[in-house]
Amino acid sequence: MYQIMHSMELDDEEKHDFSAPLPVDGPEFPYGLRITLTGNELGKLDLDHRDAFVGGIIHGHFLGRITCVSCVGDNSRVEVQIENLAIESEDAEDEDED
Repeated sequence: MYQIMHSMELDDEEKHDFSAPLPVDGPEFPYGLRITLTGNELGKLDLDHRDAFVGGIIHGHFLGRITCVSCVGDNSRVEVQIENLAIESEDAEDEDED
């Protein structure tokens, strides 16, 4: 089944709600959506960190297991543990099309 990707970028009100001890610009995306790949994970994905660059775009697919579902009032939360992951460079794909 084809899935449409949706932007998770915070809207202006969500950015305004961000609080920090010092005056800084709020984040563009929620921190909880960020994943970190270390040498171990990069090795499992057969990726070399030297091919990565800040601002580069990757395409990923993952399978995750729901580890927690909760709802208190209007606040709902679903936690997912990523168990299987595949990543490819969208920048390289764009270059191939040119």
